[in-house]
Amino acid sequence: MPPFVGRQPELALLRARLAAALAGQPQVVRIEGPAGIGKTALIEHFLHEPGVLPAPVVVRASGEDTESLLVYGVVEQLARSAGGSGRGLLAAVSGDAPVPVHDPVSMGSRILELLDALDAGAGVVLVVDDVHWADLPSIQALVFALRRLVADPVLALLAVREDAGAEQPDALRRLVSGHLGSVLRLRGLDEQDLRDLAAELGVEGFEMAAAQRLRYGTQGNPLHAKALLEEFPPGEWGPVEHPLPPPRSFRLLVADRYAGRSATTRRLIDAAAVLGPHCPLPLAATLAEVEQPLPAVDEAARAGLLQVSEARQPWTLSFPHPLVRAAVYDGLGPAGRHVLHLAAAELVGDTATALRHRVAAAAEPDERLAADLTAFADAEARRQAWQSAAAHLVDASRLSPDPDEARRRVLQAVVWTVLRGDAGTASGFRTEVESIPRGPLRDAVLGALATAADDPVTAQRLLADAWRDRRPDPEPEVEATVALLTGIHHFGRLDAAATVEWCRRAVAASAPHTALHATAQTYLLHGLGYAGQVAESLATAAAAEEQPGAPNRLWLNPRSARGLLRLVEDDLDGACADLHSVATAARQLGILNTAAFSYAYLARAEYVAGRWDDALVNAERAVAINLESDLGFLQSAVVGIAVLVPAGRGDWATAEAHVAAMTRQAGAELGYERSRLALGMARARIGEARGDPAAVVAALQPVREFAHRDATDEPGFWPWQDLYAEALVGVGRVDEADDFLVPHERLAAERGRRSAIARLARARGRVEAAAGRPEGAERAFAAALAATEDIELPFERGRIELAAGSFLRRAGQRRRAADLLSAGERRFAQLGAGPYAERCAKELAASGLKPTARLTRDRTELTSQELVVARLAAEGRSNREIADELVVSIKTIEYHLRNAFQKLNVTSRRQLPDSLDAK
Repeated sequence: MPPFVGRQPELALLRARLAAALAGQPQVVRIEGPAGIGKTALIEHFLHEPGVLPAPVVVRASGEDTESLLVYGVVEQLARSAGGSGRGLLAAVSGDAPVPVHDPVSMGSRILELLDALDAGAGVVLVVDDVHWADLPSIQALVFALRRLVADPVLALLAVREDAGAEQPDALRRLVSGHLGSVLRLRGLDEQDLRDLAAELGVEGFEMAAAQRLRYGTQGNPLHAKALLEEFPPGEWGPVEHPLPPPRSFRLLVADRYAGRSATTRRLIDAAAVLGPHCPLPLAATLAEVEQPLPAVDEAARAGLLQVSEARQPWTLSFPHPLVRAAVYDGLGPAGRHVLHLAAAELVGDTATALRHRVAAAAEPDERLAADLTAFADAEARRQAWQSAAAHLVDASRLSPDPDEARRRVLQAVVWTVLRGDAGTASGFRTEVESIPRGPLRDAVLGALATAADDPVTAQRLLADAWRDRRPDPEPEVEATVALLTGIHHFGRLDAAATVEWCRRAVAASAPHTALHATAQTYLLHGLGYAGQVAESLATAAAAEEQPGAPNRLWLNPRSARGLLRLVEDDLDGACADLHSVATAARQLGILNTAAFSYAYLARAEYVAGRWDDALVNAERAVAINLESDLGFLQSAVVGIAVLVPAGRGDWATAEAHVAAMTRQAGAELGYERSRLALGMARARIGEARGDPAAVVAALQPVREFAHRDATDEPGFWPWQDLYAEALVGVGRVDEADDFLVPHERLAAERGRRSAIARLARARGRVEAAAGRPEGAERAFAAALAATEDIELPFERGRIELAAGSFLRRAGQRRRAADLLSAGERRFAQLGAGPYAERCAKELAASGLKPTARLTRDRTELTSQELVVARLAAEGRSNREIADELVVSIKTIEYHLRNAFQKLNVTSRRQLPDSLDAK
């Protein structure tokens, strides 16, 4: 590696970022530039600068091009780099943890635990070199962890080649472009830096003119400049008008060192290059057929070709720089690599690694290997490890000698990727899929990509073509896939009848006890509910779960749908039981979309039941798990539910931040109705809480224009109707509100859903009062109160009491009004619903009565996050337990708890219960 020269502005930036991190403002710096520009050298010099700042704890890892499919390979390196503090993370990677870890969210939580364990006051620097070669699960886990930092003294340095930007996950780009991130682009060295480099290399009399010529010829790349200076003294460069003599490549420099080693040492170096950037010494020795490897290790280390770590048993071999390994690996030639990879496949202990070596050894299409990869992918799919399944199926497609089979495999891989919600990765295959000849599966996959991109018009055309072309002689799995993807499309359009029709076709065509069958069952349950057939949907869910031999994990999604149906039917206890059990199990199994959906609707059920603090916790969990979701349907539902409590409590910053996370759906001209309805309701909730009826009307007016009305208007699923009717009254459009309510009131009565009846009756009371029909208003408010008499709906009951009390006050019935307003105020105060409690207080004051001071105080001075943390701390949970609950770092918990202490004017956790009750 070249001596370090220049880079003073870059070092100053890194010092500033470290200082900010140590001050409690976590930082992420992406260091990018071409190969050989000195990214690694800059990091090394920064980390070893003496006395600039307190020496932080450093953990590091590096991506590797041949290990991009080694799931959590980079995370494992971080765990090993952390020594004893990384034991828990290492156990999670290796599968030795008490609870298996399959998904990036759970692994990201373990990374947060590692960062907490490492922080001993000096801060932590986390380094990942060659991020462009890192395995995707590691990047997803790392991004999840870094996004959850709030006040942690952590500086993350991510080095990546500048031409790899388009290949990086969207989540990583969003992280770097967010408030934590910055980009440091390394350019070539300037003339003075090159003169300093020449001096370091012992080149005398290196004038400025020569430095200018060197900079022009190498673009200031330090690796190339060093190679040229070492090989050709400036006097041998020839006439100035001639180009510089081409320097030997880094590969040749390594080859010179390699050639001077003994045959035994060369075999050991070769074996290490094939096994990866880090490998156990005994494994490398066995592969190299070296009985006494230590002399060879010493020789290779002296030549700068290998380095050995003796920190744990067995010893680990690695390379001083990835380019060294790349040069050795390339120098083996295709035949040498083929032999060693095949031998390595026989030696390694796990199927996935053996398959990786067999793939690397493959010199031509190989159906046997493709079949083995497909079988492994199928096994991964059965345990719903979708990412691994899709990656191995893509490898199988590349090795398939039959072009049709190759296309089928890659299309199936994209289907799996879409169904797990990873639309960003799936869209990367769009060009390849488009190049495949027209066919039902190809068109269905493109239709699914259009669905994920929120383009229902294109999706409809492609999916219709796929269904039409499935004949003659259809494959049942292809037919089931096309039908399911079409059903999902109609589910997004809120077209209940079509959802039911297509999902029934998918259920009939798919094999029982498969993920495809269970997914079709799930969307069928939702479609039946949207169509008003809740009883049939519940019966179908029960029958699906009771099928003999059905693996439990396959029925998590149908059970989550049953939880939503119970919520709609006002069975709040049953809904919470279903959704909590599914959320917990799905998270443990790494089935993230199901976990996010279940936590979100569990939060909605708790919101309705008046358990707002619990709702906040579960909404935070859902958002954390679903933060990087590329599937608009799920993202909009999760974020829309997360708005409910912050809006109700007047935590405008949190509520607006959630809405901002939905802007992708907001800007879509052709977007799916399900996403647009969720966004409209979220904005309407904020508008109602702010007392801004015009904002509510603007948010919900587009919903009236939806083509499909059954799911949109089915009582209980999307409770927007009362919000809209009351807002129409608020802007003076009373007659329109009257006409609007009639069909919705009739349908709610037919369904017998009391919470919907109560909401619509409250809105009817507002309409009747505004229309000057007091008798009608009294009847409507009485009906609303009766509908909530023996079910626990405290917020809805409070809204009815507020509306009815306001009407009675204006009608001159002060005593009745005061009773209702006082009851509403108590309910709102207990919920922390500050904006609504204030309205009750104003109405009471207008009645000539003083509100109870204790009751009119609210908790809106605490943010939603601060309140959640304070509540959990008041229950006696430790910071570690709270961090695990909310999937954040301990530093984040400490930050929110410190702010809560200051706002509540308390100094210990023992004071929290009384202080929160007083609020």
